[in-house]
Amino acid sequence: MTTPRAPAPASRISPVDAAGEAIEYTKRNLFPFRFDRWLALGFVAFLDQCGRTGGANFQYRRGIGGGGSSGLPDMSAVTGWLGSHVALVVALAAVALVFIVALAVLATWLNSRGAFMYIDNVATGRADVARPWREHAERARSLFAWRLVLSIATLIGVFVLTCLAGLLALAYAKGWLAGAAALAMGLLVLLPVFFIVLLAFGLGSMLLRDFVAPLQWRLGVSCGDAARVFWPVVKANSGSVAIYAALKLLLGIAVAIASIAVGCVTCCLGFLPVVSQTLLQPLFYFERTWSLVFLRQLGYDVFAPWAPSSLPAAPAS
Repeated sequence: MTTPRAPAPASRISPVDAAGEAIEYTKRNLFPFRFDRWLALGFVAFLDQCGRTGGANFQYRRGIGGGGSSGLPDMSAVTGWLGSHVALVVALAAVALVFIVALAVLATWLNSRGAFMYIDNVATGRADVARPWREHAERARSLFAWRLVLSIATLIGVFVLTCLAGLLALAYAKGWLAGAAALAMGLLVLLPVFFIVLLAFGLGSMLLRDFVAPLQWRLGVSCGDAARVFWPVVKANSGSVAIYAALKLLLGIAVAIASIAVGCVTCCLGFLPVVSQTLLQPLFYFERTWSLVFLRQLGYDVFAPWAPSSLPAAPAS
């Protein structure tokens, strides 16, 4: 592929200004309220969020026992059974691991399909499900492959760091390290590396979803080609992209709080898939629009041939 020349970016690149435009665009396309439109977009938003966010987990703990007794149950029978059935336990653990990995891969695939569906609907002002699912399958597969490689690389990095931490603990237990200070120093060296790996995964995932996927949709290219197009833009505007990423983190916290609040107010109905995305559709629609408007500031108008300021009202279905 011949890499297209990047168009001239906007004279003022500001994630805050982009957020303001995204708010106006969201109000114009979602209001007045139409249930069928919100429900369709809620389903697409669910696919777009699949594997990225999870429902809130609530734990209720009671006090155990009283008086001078700890009240802890006798686990000797359980540990004895586990010790005499090691092969079965390992086999069940392997099956559970394979099942969990398969679910994670399926969620990533659905999320990749949903990302293009939501981009299509937001950029065109529509609320379609079947059409964007069919039209963007090839580009979604390319995005899925990149995200899968990124996830595997991150898991390998986390596994290696965990093994190194385990070796340090083993060396301390065997007396091969000169005291606890050496163990603490080794762990302090590994901890920042661990967070850097997770940070790289988060930033990579954000760049792929928020900018590379929209460029795929706009240019009709693979994920690799779109990444090569966008990388010079990131380097030239690293400060603005970093501010955008920080603000996106704050938005993610706000969406999580809103999701929990809606779930509690609706007697847990708001925690159900699609229901949550439908009830909070303005937040999800704004979040998706924000990245597209910011991408336009960086020089690539995903909304073309329409500009967000002049997009027509959502067509009647």
